[in-house]
Amino acid sequence: RLIVAAFAILRFLIGYDIISLFNDRKGADSPMKTPAKRPHTPSRLGILMASLRPRRWLYPIYAARQLRLERHEISSAHVPRSLSGLKLAYASDIHYGALLDAERVNDLAARLNALEADIILLGGDYGEDAAHSLEFWRIVPALHARLAVCAVIGNHDRADGDIDALCAAMQAKSVTPLVNSALTLRSGEDTIALCATDDCYWGEPDYQDVAAQVRGADYVIYAPHAPDALEDAYNVQRDPFFDLALCGHTHGGQVTLLGFAPYTASRRGLRYGNHYRSGEIEEHGVTVLVSNGVGTTWLPLRLGARAQYHLITLSRARAQ
Repeated sequence: RLIVAAFAILRFLIGYDIISLFNDRKGADSPMKTPAKRPHTPSRLGILMASLRPRRWLYPIYAARQLRLERHEISSAHVPRSLSGLKLAYASDIHYGALLDAERVNDLAARLNALEADIILLGGDYGEDAAHSLEFWRIVPALHARLAVCAVIGNHDRADGDIDALCAAMQAKSVTPLVNSALTLRSGEDTIALCATDDCYWGEPDYQDVAAQVRGADYVIYAPHAPDALEDAYNVQRDPFFDLALCGHTHGGQVTLLGFAPYTASRRGLRYGNHYRSGEIEEHGVTVLVSNGVGTTWLPLRLGARAQYHLITLSRARAQ
């Protein structure tokens, strides 16, 4: 089993489409110029590994199932006084299917509800493919938040999928889909807008329209599935139209070596190194949070990129 696990890690590191990576060489004008690759689905080896009982001595398989809560305090002078203390729960890249079963979907829903957040926001890739994404919304227990529960669209949801059926399944669970759209909420004297563009790989993102929809909100959270969308979002206007960006898609690299991920599932990989791999990033006057996500793709392995979901608390900082 140790030999099988070691071989699987090696295959994960070198087994992706190397040619497509070099198509995104450093210095290219835009990471979105090359055609989107079809999302990875579980390999036969991955399905076999997922059937194993996770033991600590099979650590990469064991680690893939150890979901950890990450707490963040986003302190900014942009946060209005009445929104200070607002709590938002975030989870992305669940990948329900052969590598993550219904029991773990139920566990995630229970964890999110237990946070008693003001807002729950789900960041896309609900299933291993479009059919499983639709099934995810049929089986997931009801999610509860004080103000709203929202969900965005990822590449695994969008490729070959029926977007209208997916959004209808979300709405049947009292969840607001965010697809080139925004939801503006009032909390006290101020408004907070949640927005997202369509998936930048397989969808039709409209950055200008989304920016127009949130104009006038006191605080804006932008939640594209992939951080690849940020470059185009920054170029909409002189200053970013959002204050906080929440992204998934990269899985934190899923398997990393000494903090470096040979592959991050992002077309920016060779252009920006591991800049958007995982964690909090401060740039252009906004905060970006990239999540490692909940599930896995291709193989049920994690090393140096723990599965995570998030509780984000906004706080008002004094202006400098």
